[in-house]
Parts: sequence; structure tokens; C-alpha cells
Amino acid sequence: MKKATFFAAALFILGGCTAGEANGEDSVSGAGETNSEQTLHLSVKSELPTIDPALSQDTISFTALNQVMEGLYRLDTQENPIPALAEGEPKISEDQLTYTFTLKPELKWSDGSELTAHDFEFGWKRIVDPATAANYSFVMTDIKNASTILAGEAEVDSLGIEALSDSELEITLEKPVENFLKLITKPTFSPQKETFVTAEGSGFGTSSDSALYNGPFILKDWDGTGLSWTYEKNDRYWDQENVALTTVTNQVIKETSTGLNLYNNGQIDLVTLTGEFAQQYNQDPEFMAPLTAKSVYLELDHVNNPALKNKSLREALASAISREELTESIIANGSKPIGGLVTSGLVEDPQTGEDFRETAGSYLDYDPETAAQLWETAQQELGVSTVELQLVADDDEVTKKVSQYLQNTIEENLAGVKITIKSVPFKNRIELGDNGDFDLLLSGWGADTNDTNNFLSLFLSGSVFNGGKYSNEDYDALVEASMGEDSGDPAKKWANDLAAEKILLEDAGIIPLYQQAQAMLLRSSVKNYHMSQINSVNLKYVSIEE
Repeated sequence: MKKATFFAAALFILGGCTAGEANGEDSVSGAGETNSEQTLHLSVKSELPTIDPALSQDTISFTALNQVMEGLYRLDTQENPIPALAEGEPKISEDQLTYTFTLKPELKWSDGSELTAHDFEFGWKRIVDPATAANYSFVMTDIKNASTILAGEAEVDSLGIEALSDSELEITLEKPVENFLKLITKPTFSPQKETFVTAEGSGFGTSSDSALYNGPFILKDWDGTGLSWTYEKNDRYWDQENVALTTVTNQVIKETSTGLNLYNNGQIDLVTLTGEFAQQYNQDPEFMAPLTAKSVYLELDHVNNPALKNKSLREALASAISREELTESIIANGSKPIGGLVTSGLVEDPQTGEDFRETAGSYLDYDPETAAQLWETAQQELGVSTVELQLVADDDEVTKKVSQYLQNTIEENLAGVKITIKSVPFKNRIELGDNGDFDLLLSGWGADTNDTNNFLSLFLSGSVFNGGKYSNEDYDALVEASMGEDSGDPAKKWANDLAAEKILLEDAGIIPLYQQAQAMLLRSSVKNYHMSQINSVNLKYVSIEE
């Protein structure tokens, strides 16, 4: 799961090309075919928050880590997990709880030092160490003792990972985990070198010079706050001869018109399109409009704002918003209205094959008359005639338009409700959200596995991502059962998940808005730029053919 930067790097595709064959064949065009310098120029919508694998929790950071770090396994262009730093398949115990990996020989960090199994043990233990305060540490909870360590009830050294030698690594799970090898392709499961991390201290991962790399590329020219950074080919990467790109530039561009001018002038190779620009270029052969596994919604402060504790007001706010008008007239890039939290195309009924979103249906639909009636009820229940709410959102061009639409439609349909907008850089919005410092938060989440729990676990009472502090005991019980005792029973898990989402939406715990799409132009000379709904692009596979 990743905190969504709504119109971040254009890394997913559907429509113009199918996943796995964007501007090229399914096969990977390696660097062995050419010795020439190959430079790819990308645009991104937001600043890079961190390059620390332990503190990363957002699309921008994970995308960067996917280029400069590598774990035991990596995804191929068909979304299958394949050995990366691991030498072949692991040995798996009969009870499916213990995995023993052997590392490839002579692995190196970008500084030339040896990469060993001990780096994995240190890195994973650092993730679950409560002192690290890693918000994304929940992805480790399948590892033995991770949950109790995170709860402060066990020692970090009890985590189910042990370097048996420099080249052998043993991992023990709490229970059998389907697709465990796919799970560990996430950047969170990268190794970390203890001596380097310790020497950098709190500065680790805050600039390109304060991190160490082992992936296809090395991060350069990033000072922790700048609007640009570069990936340079890592000549110490074990598979560097099959990496075609020598340089990748990343430039933060928040205005579509600016990016389009740069694209048309040949200065960048990819640009995201919004609104009228998407409509203008939708017949261009280089146009693509992917629908991603990202759900965008409003979070609400359920604890600190007395007015938002009122269910009638929350329902009134939701009913005052036309998701169709928002997606078709304001965003206009292929994004689709969504009447729930879980995105379409993510999970199917294990018995019927029906999509989760279809089965669950739509909640909190647009109904201005009902919205006005609910607002009248809320006024009586609260004993007020007016309410002022601050909406916190990102400061990129499209998010500003979305924020302004929400402001206008709420104020128009709910006379007496005043919305002020606080637009901040992506990194700051993440921080404000994590701290619960908002009335309304234009937020979102992108799934990184095909599991409803990617979304539903966000709003558990104790979730670090539940900035609005929504809490419902019945919801918690259903989601925890799906993640625990019922995780091996597809029918029970399916029923739990449907019931849990129903509770969340009937409580108006959040206000669903849309499933994000990403309209873009990608230069036809860029080959094998593979994208999917749930994973970051692997630039390792990309080449440029003029």
C-alpha cells in the first residue's frame, strides 16, 4: 500500500497498451544490444520525500527505491516474481513456514563494499524496530514475531529472519503466505548496510549522498528538498550488462502546460495530462490513459472536530459531491467515480468471479436534496447554523482544481458550510495526514497487492494511516479476522471484507471520490516501459530505440 500522490509519476498503463507491453514487446531489450549512452527524461508531479526504505510510504519514494534498491526478488514484465539478489529458488519447508535463500556470489553495494545476508537481517529488523517508527512496517507482519515486536511485546532480535552465513538467509513466517515471493519484491524488504546507516544517523536517506544503493541505478543530484534528481546506471549492479539506460532525469513539474511544452520541445519523454489536455491529445498515438488501483477519498477528523463527529454532517458532505461531475468535467483524464474504498479490478469473488466493487455496490451517492436535509438535521443536532472546515490537499495543478470543485459544490449545496483550502507540497500533506492535523484531507491509497486488506486495514482503529482516527469495533473485528484467522478461507474473508467496507461507508467514515487514472504521453522511442495497476515501473527493463 502506498500513500497516493494523486497525479504523481506516470507509472501505470491500461487502454492504449496492455500492461507489460507499453511501447514495446513483452521481451526485455537489454543493454547488450547497444553500447551507446541512453538517457530517459521523466516528469513527476511531486517532490521526493525520502530514500530511506524504512520511512518510505508513498508512490514517489517507492518508485525511486524500485530503481536504486533491490531485494531477494524482483517482478518481471509479466508481474511474476523472479530471483534478483537470490540465487535461484529458495528452499521451502514442508509446512511452508521457513524459506532459506542463497544470495548470488560477489554482490556489491554502490560503494564497492560486500553485500551479505546480514544486510537483510539488519534492514528487516530496522523496519520492525519501534524506535524506527516505520509507518509501512505492517507489511512485515507475516514474518514471525513482527507483530509482537511492533507492539513492544518482544525483542527486535526475535524477528523471524537470520543470516546463517554471509550468503545464506533463513526467514520464518507466522503462517503460510500465498505469494510470499511477490510480497518481498516491495522496496521495504530491501537490505540495509548497518555500518552505513549507523554512521549517517538521522540523516540517512535524506539526500542522494546519505544513502547506499544496490539496484540497477544510483540516485544522484538530490539534496532532500530539490525539484529534480537523477538515476545513473550502477556499474556494480550484478546484472548491469542487461540495463540499457545510462541516465534517467526526474524533474518535478506541477503545471500540465509547462510539462506539455517541454514534451513537445523534446526535453522530456513523458508528461501527464489533465482535463482539456487529455481530451486534446486522446487521439495521439503516444497517448495512454491507465486506470490504476488507487482510490482517492476525503478523510475526516473524527476526534478533534466536534462538527465532524456528527454522522448527519458527514453524510451531508458526501451527498453534496457529484463524483461523476468531478471525474468527467474537472479531472477528465479517465479517472472513474467510485462508491467505496476498494478499487475495481483488484479482487474477485472466489466462487463467482464477480469483481469486489460490483458486489459491494455504491455508497454515499450524490443527492443534493438529501444532502440539504441531512445538513438541516446536523444543524439541529449540533445546535449551530454554520460550520467552517479546512480542506488540506496537495499543491499540484489538478489537485488544486479538485479541491476548488469540492469547495464550490459543498458550499453551494450546504448553505452555511464554509470550506477553506490549505494547499501544501505532497511531503507536507503526508505529514499533516499522519499527524491528524486536518478537518478534511484529500487523500488516497494505492494497492500494491491484489488484496482488499490493502485498503481496509488503513482504517483500523490503531492504524498509523488512519489520520482522522475513525474507530468502529465491529469494523476492526472483521478486518482483523480477514487478515488473521480467516485469511486462509477465501469465502469467509470475502464476506468479512464486504461487511467491513459496508460499515465504514455507512458510518461515512470516509467520503469516496474516484479511482485514479493517469492520462499521459510517452515517447514512442521508449521501449518496455512496463506498468501495472499495483506496482512501480521497473526502469531496469527500459531502453530507447530511435
